[in-house]
Amino acid sequence: MTSKLGSEALQEMQRRYLLKPEEVGPKVYYRLTDNWLELTVRFIAEEWGIRAVKDAMSRDILCEFNNAGIIIASQTIDIVGFPPLNIRGAGRDTDESVP
Repeated sequence: MTSKLGSEALQEMQRRYLLKPEEVGPKVYYRLTDNWLELTVRFIAEEWGIRAVKDAMSRDILCEFNNAGIIIASQTIDIVGFPPLNIRGAGRDTDESVP
């Protein structure tokens, strides 16, 4: 994408964001969390159409994960309460309910 930008635009980006010339290209940053590997991608794109670029990138990444046999999984569990517990045992005449 940087090849489509003019040299003046690249120089302005380097000046404004204090980037070295070699830092202007796409970059992937990795971060390990307690549940997954987080990937953050930095890239240069036109002002308009960024949603389409992100969509295309996501689809390409998922396709390549699939080709490599990598499965993406996520699980969220939300426990909002427990039902009463009924205890029945030998020698008990009645059910006891434990909240």
